[in-house]
Amino acid sequence: MKVSLFTEIQCATETSAADRLYEFLEQAELADTLGYRGFWIAEIHCQPRFSVLSAPYAVLGAVSQRTRRLRLGVAVNTLPVHHPVQLAEQAAILDLLTRGRMDFAAGGGHPHTGVYECFGVDQKKTREMMEESLKIIRAAWTEDVLTFDGQFFRIPEVVVNPKPLQKPHPPIYIAASSLDGVEFAARLGLNLFLPIHTRTREQLVKLSNSYWTQLESHGHNPAQRELGLLVPMLLAETTREAENRAQDGIMSYYKIIGEMRSHYIRWLTQQGLDLPDRLTKTPLGEGLTFERVCAEHAVVGDSEKTVAALKRLAKETGATHVLAWMNIGSAPSKFVLESMRQFARDVMPRLEMYHPKRRPSISTAGHS
Repeated sequence: MKVSLFTEIQCATETSAADRLYEFLEQAELADTLGYRGFWIAEIHCQPRFSVLSAPYAVLGAVSQRTRRLRLGVAVNTLPVHHPVQLAEQAAILDLLTRGRMDFAAGGGHPHTGVYECFGVDQKKTREMMEESLKIIRAAWTEDVLTFDGQFFRIPEVVVNPKPLQKPHPPIYIAASSLDGVEFAARLGLNLFLPIHTRTREQLVKLSNSYWTQLESHGHNPAQRELGLLVPMLLAETTREAENRAQDGIMSYYKIIGEMRSHYIRWLTQQGLDLPDRLTKTPLGEGLTFERVCAEHAVVGDSEKTVAALKRLAKETGATHVLAWMNIGSAPSKFVLESMRQFARDVMPRLEMYHPKRRPSISTAGHS
């Protein structure tokens, strides 16, 4: 299994954006020395308490000069609010700066941030825009001269420069949390990320099984594709200590996202606008307890518990990549750094030797 890290870099009222960014740079440097595969960072606009990552490529550019092995990527590039040529250029520059360590993930992002209203994009057309944007980005990376005439973008004969170092192009992932999003990734034959922090285990298994099945039905080889799970996580020497360290940070995330969603829903209602489908499918209602989060949406504990929990998740879903989210919410950086070290020492070697089957509950002949 591959093991990477993920962050959205939340910024509580008592901290500054600069402090949180420098904490992240310290975490990225440590991740590079500890042997983590990569570090993914979000793209989130218009919500300062929720995230400071409105310009993720600038942040990863700084990280690229402080690391030597760590792969870097934006998870996710919110394709519908960007021109695809501009994104292709930024990602290619990062690939050159990292000497070929850039990964690319696409998705619809968080609808409740107001990002679509900010950039004047119709949420009902995001899937079509994403597919067209991905076609353009791939072409921009691989074709000497780019020409495109589509529903949303018309591009004359232009030379998109520079090209990425990785050939034919860097790895591409789709982040999804619904069956139609999973079908989208499978139909295009792309790698997939699924979040466990907003989906129950039952939903997670259903989504992963759908991915492996539909890959094959669309003519793609599941053995050549990758499923990654985004997992909130914190380790300590004992499970009790891990829970004590994690509770305030993790629950601050759910508190902030809940308040943001409620505000967004009220605003849409006042404007007489329909609620986006994706907004109504995220189970972050009132009554979410830390106990439920630990049982369904996170891995918090000692090293042995963490190994067992991640192997179980991999067995149930066929996941071959873990994106560990250790600095979720207001988690103190001191605890995050200690957790990263413990995970690398005790957990990572045991996961790297673990090979889950890619299609649970279905015949796996030829796909192990």
